[in-house]
Amino acid sequence: MAARTHPSELADARRFVADDELDDYVRRSRDARLRVSLLEAFYTRFPCRMSALHLLGAGGIAIARFAAVSEVYGEIGDRLLPIDRQGQPRTERWREYVRAFELGQPADLLEEHWLRAHLEDMEAVKAQGWVEAFHEERARFPDDATWALLEDHMLVTLGVRVDDAEALSGQIALETALMGALWTVLARTTRITLSLVRTFVLASVRGVLHGGPRVPPHLPSDRSLVWTLCRATALLVRMARVAKLARRRRSRGALPAGGAWSLMPSLNEVLGPDAERLHPRVAQLFDRMDSFRLTASVHLDDARGRWAAWFATLLVGQGMYEHDLEEVDARFQLFRRDDGSLHFVREFWCADEVRVFDSDFVVRQVDGRPTLLEVFGDLKLAAQMHTEVLDDGGIAMTIRRLFVRGIPIGVGPVRVCFETRPDGDDLDVEGVMDVGDGGGLMGWLLRRLLPRRVGAIRYRASPVAEPSTA
Repeated sequence: MAARTHPSELADARRFVADDELDDYVRRSRDARLRVSLLEAFYTRFPCRMSALHLLGAGGIAIARFAAVSEVYGEIGDRLLPIDRQGQPRTERWREYVRAFELGQPADLLEEHWLRAHLEDMEAVKAQGWVEAFHEERARFPDDATWALLEDHMLVTLGVRVDDAEALSGQIALETALMGALWTVLARTTRITLSLVRTFVLASVRGVLHGGPRVPPHLPSDRSLVWTLCRATALLVRMARVAKLARRRRSRGALPAGGAWSLMPSLNEVLGPDAERLHPRVAQLFDRMDSFRLTASVHLDDARGRWAAWFATLLVGQGMYEHDLEEVDARFQLFRRDDGSLHFVREFWCADEVRVFDSDFVVRQVDGRPTLLEVFGDLKLAAQMHTEVLDDGGIAMTIRRLFVRGIPIGVGPVRVCFETRPDGDDLDVEGVMDVGDGGGLMGWLLRRLLPRRVGAIRYRASPVAEPSTA
């Protein structure tokens, strides 16, 4: 049973609505406060960097009484919550976010789950016609200043989110859609944004000084709402990492909706008739990388190799040097750009970090024959690969030459090779870096600085069971 309405709640309602709407205002105001309370409880258990945005939005709407004034605002607010009134994840995407947190996945992956869940909620709100319903509601109050502010807020939240559908379909990165929307808000609606900030600040000051209405004890007071807003504002600095991810992933390209790009056309071009000798599991990996679960381990048995791996990761911004972690979860993804090039991303989920290898796979004519090149755009470096099918149906890719800003150089005594071999239903993928004999002065120097086997990274790829149709 609902708690009895306190006279201070009615006094607060009279600031915004007529007497015949007081009860509805009080109900909606309490619902807005409850949403803030539910969000705080949820993000206390399952925190992520993006929670600051969620709490700022819900807290600002509650303290400024936007959802108390508008019935549609309240409906939209419920549909943007990650949980229902019983505290359970509201959609399958939010259940995936919770599962990812319980599995201890790194923060970058939690953000990925959060973004997909939130963007799907935003798209559902728009698809169900709630934006149009708000404008119909707003039309009944054409000269009301509060409703004008609500309309401005609707514009900068749902009105400019033009990239959400593209992000969910894989055409652009999830982070890019969100950060792009934030920049659009600043670029197109600076006046509106400043007006809303002023509204939230003034409402917060009033809440602190006046205290606001007396609400049921399980709901946050105005002062509690202001404290939530202050904490969320302080946490916004953590979103710098999300902006960095957006910049890095913007150039990757697109993932297909509900599937994966294939590297097999490139391998067929390079291998020619030998491609038919590939083991079916090996061909499946390069055709549908999303159909395998992968784990990874790094083996650096020598202190010199560990220092080299650490320094290389620090220098180029990608790599993996956690030799003490065995069988960490990994993921391979292929992105496709508008020009048809494939961008290959390997991710390793090392405790609280996601270690990444980013490169392009392209086929070019080298020495008169189609050749696979792995291109590291940030480093202005390309590795020419010698690709061959092994006796057991596996495949080996060995670096034969490097191109630094287009200038070819040899690799000397260094051998870098990746082999993918079948092992029952699974696959073993091993990449090694060795320092061999020869190579003149450079070879002599490398053998003094590095061990014979600098390091090895091993993946285990297990096919994901197809979902049952029974």
